[in-house]
Amino acid sequence: MNIYLLLFIIIILFFFFIFHFQKILIKESFENSDIYVDNYKEEIPQIINQINQNQTQCNQFFQSNSFCQWDADLNKCSCKYQKDEIKYGFPSEPGCCDRLCSQIPKEKCLQLSDKLIQPKYYCNIAGKCYERVATVKNNQISANNCGTDPLNNQLLLPFTSIQECEGRLNVCDKYNDPSYTESEKKAKCLTDNRCGFCTNKNGGGKCIEGTATGPLDLQKYYYCDPSRTEGTYEYSYGNQAEALNITGIEQVDYQPNPNFLI
Repeated sequence: MNIYLLLFIIIILFFFFIFHFQKILIKESFENSDIYVDNYKEEIPQIINQINQNQTQCNQFFQSNSFCQWDADLNKCSCKYQKDEIKYGFPSEPGCCDRLCSQIPKEKCLQLSDKLIQPKYYCNIAGKCYERVATVKNNQISANNCGTDPLNNQLLLPFTSIQECEGRLNVCDKYNDPSYTESEKKAKCLTDNRCGFCTNKNGGGKCIEGTATGPLDLQKYYYCDPSRTEGTYEYSYGNQAEALNITGIEQVDYQPNPNFLI
């Protein structure tokens, strides 16, 4: 009987040793990781905060060329970066300057140097020319733009003078007011017989000069097709009779004049 008891005690000690040994191995593996803590209940919030900070750190690739820029399309100060030799502002990583830019008002979004003479440029916004201050810093030159064309996603380049800007305005620009919803923009555009509306892939679009046969500027908007009934690059001209309120005129039967001699 004593032999069986001793054997039982040996087996218990053996399993206890195995369990203790595995626990040590697991602890050592966690101690070598970035998330191990002894007092995990108190330290877990700090760990999560540290992980978030590591994930939001700015990559060196973006850091040197990231800056705050006013985004005319989103109507807010956004964090952008400019690639070498490509004068275009791409969205930067969130950790680079998103938090900073979101707290800066429009007039101070782009940091300009007090020691340099900053030239002016002009943008056509909804048929009116607005003056803006340009940056002369080469690594931020992409900030000198007037947003992007919703039909081809290309930068809308600024005008160097108010006269040049006003000379390029057209009658349909006023319907592209950023304060309008897309449905309002299209509805107002189609009431003007000098304009048509071209739809982009996102369901938005732009009011452009045109007739029932298509856009006037075929070199720029050749893909806006009046034969499409729906979808991307559908060109709509609208019901001009309805816009002019002449559809409700009742037809009057012809009555010959008895006093008119043939």
